[in-house]
Amino acid sequence: MMPEVPAMTLAAWRLQMTTAIMVPAAVFEVVAQMDTNTRWRLARAVWTLLLNGSLLALHFGLWVLSLKTTSLPHAMLFVCMAPVIVALSMWIMRQPISWGELGGTALGTAGAALLALSSAHSGAAGPGAASWRGDLAALAAAALFVAYLSIGRRLRAWMPIFTYSTLVTEAGAAVLTLAAACIEGSTPRHDPRSAHYGLFQWASSASYFPKIAYLAVVPGLLGHTGFNALVKYMDPLILTLVGTMEPLVGSFVGHAMGLVELPHPLTYIGGAVVLASTVIVSVAGHHRQKAEQKESERRIRSKSHLTTASVQLT
Repeated sequence: MMPEVPAMTLAAWRLQMTTAIMVPAAVFEVVAQMDTNTRWRLARAVWTLLLNGSLLALHFGLWVLSLKTTSLPHAMLFVCMAPVIVALSMWIMRQPISWGELGGTALGTAGAALLALSSAHSGAAGPGAASWRGDLAALAAAALFVAYLSIGRRLRAWMPIFTYSTLVTEAGAAVLTLAAACIEGSTPRHDPRSAHYGLFQWASSASYFPKIAYLAVVPGLLGHTGFNALVKYMDPLILTLVGTMEPLVGSFVGHAMGLVELPHPLTYIGGAVVLASTVIVSVAGHHRQKAEQKESERRIRSKSHLTTASVQLT
């Protein structure tokens, strides 16, 4: 979709329109639903919101870049490796981790290596062809999304959904707009005589507006913002396992629409390994967290009983 538009500019357009759509709902939450203490807390969280918006901008910028520089199946497979990246970071930082998560991480690393090997041996060139540069961009996008979710989970514990999503998306749009101007030469106003795109060209273009509207509403509002809303109410394991189906469905739809060619045979093998590793890590991490929660509750009950017994003795 819109391969002629530079990656940063396209990502900025999407976040600009997504922000514009969500602003009314965010204003309503702040004015009508927030109490004074929450508003002060929101003001104090501005730097954290800016940081998370910057992470979101980098994630989207690299994600769009990966879609332009590697095949659709590779981009979707690498970006869904977020649970594997979380487990790997926990192992590096020597945090508690189960053998299942370690095994899944090792399996995911092997799958990523197979995907990289398929990029090197695909023999294809041009748009839609697998490349190790695009694969690396998708993997970096997944790592940034992990950091974004980690910060967002703490903010979403007390911040309303549209307030959080609007402020973070607005910050991300600002960062991407600045990057598009500095790196890709996009200009505030589009000049048809110039080869550069306009920073807000989507708003006045009859051809780009409906496409950006689709990206803002379906993947953006319903997909991304919907995911942020569900994180608070649904088991993360269910969301992760559903997310692992995205590369399969996306690749099938892309091939059915004639947007992508059939992948290299190694992509099938590496993709299956990556998806299996994501499921293994997600399930193992879910069981580890449940066990840690039960142990924590047991210690609290034990401490409470000891305190009660001590009071009775005195």
